[in-house]
Amino acid sequence: MQSDIENGGVNDDGGLVLAGLLQNLLILAEQFGLSYNTLLSDAGLNPEALTDPNRMVPMRYLEQILHTGVRRTGDDLLGLHLSELTQPESFGVAGYIVRACGSLREVIEMCMRYEHLVSSVGSTSFDVRPGQVAWTWNLATTNPVFRSQAVDYMLGSLATVRGHLPNITHWDFDCVLLQRRAPELADQVREYERVFRCPVYFDQPTDALVFPLAALDAPLLHANSAMRDVLESHARFLESNQPEADFLGSARAILKTMVMRGKPSRSALASALGMSSRHLLRRLNDAGSSYRALLGELREEMARKLLLESDESIETIAHRLQYTESQSFIRWFKAGHGMTPARFRQQAANQGNEGNQER
Repeated sequence: MQSDIENGGVNDDGGLVLAGLLQNLLILAEQFGLSYNTLLSDAGLNPEALTDPNRMVPMRYLEQILHTGVRRTGDDLLGLHLSELTQPESFGVAGYIVRACGSLREVIEMCMRYEHLVSSVGSTSFDVRPGQVAWTWNLATTNPVFRSQAVDYMLGSLATVRGHLPNITHWDFDCVLLQRRAPELADQVREYERVFRCPVYFDQPTDALVFPLAALDAPLLHANSAMRDVLESHARFLESNQPEADFLGSARAILKTMVMRGKPSRSALASALGMSSRHLLRRLNDAGSSYRALLGELREEMARKLLLESDESIETIAHRLQYTESQSFIRWFKAGHGMTPARFRQQAANQGNEGNQER
């Protein structure tokens, strides 16, 4: 099935992105012959929305800008190439904090702790394996085109940022894992290997940078714990001053990522937002919601989207939404829609066929 963005529209997954990061991408895009104002116009984004770099704006604008950029340049690897120009400061206060960290482990932990101040649809994690560490970025989107561009940009940026940190000769990747299909052109495969400076494997179950375990705790010369504390204080200030609408959007998108990863919980959401469970409940209540309501809305939205926009089986969708048995999912869906998931999918397909015949 084609996504909206492949048809020239935007598949809005409801996420948010830092205005400063979006503005930085627009500036970088000019180096590829793209017009800052044209990209804004094509995306339907008012320039005033980017005047506050700490503001969060809908992710759909980033989707449209990347789509337009790829179309206008003809560069299928635009996200990867943009990543080569990334500076840590592109990611706001989180990027500044990274500069002050004392080890790669601390860099990753700070990324995990404050990434919701940069974007609300992706989450980082690291998995320790025998002799290796996989630094993973999970992107919660149903848009395959946006996924490939965004993942290329984010992992490429993480690889580029290491070049801005002193004493990182020990931080070389063993390999890079990408979920996207392998490019048909050998030159494009070589581009990935040039940017990451290591073997790149496609069609993998995850998107990750893999490096030696010994690199995780090797000291970084630029460490400045006092500066890190000051920057973290500022990050917490930004969190506490998020408008309720922005906070609810951040909480919603982070929880959506957790659902897609199979690990949703109130305590995990509170931790990801840097607050206690009690504070989370109070903030959600102030925004007119609750954890239970948020989780229910997300499951409803994701169920409909997966049924309408994917070819996954009912059983697979049930498992993705944390139902241990597909029958439980079917009963839940039927109670809300008056029909089974299979009937819902078939009815939507029939309506689509009727519409095509009329045209």
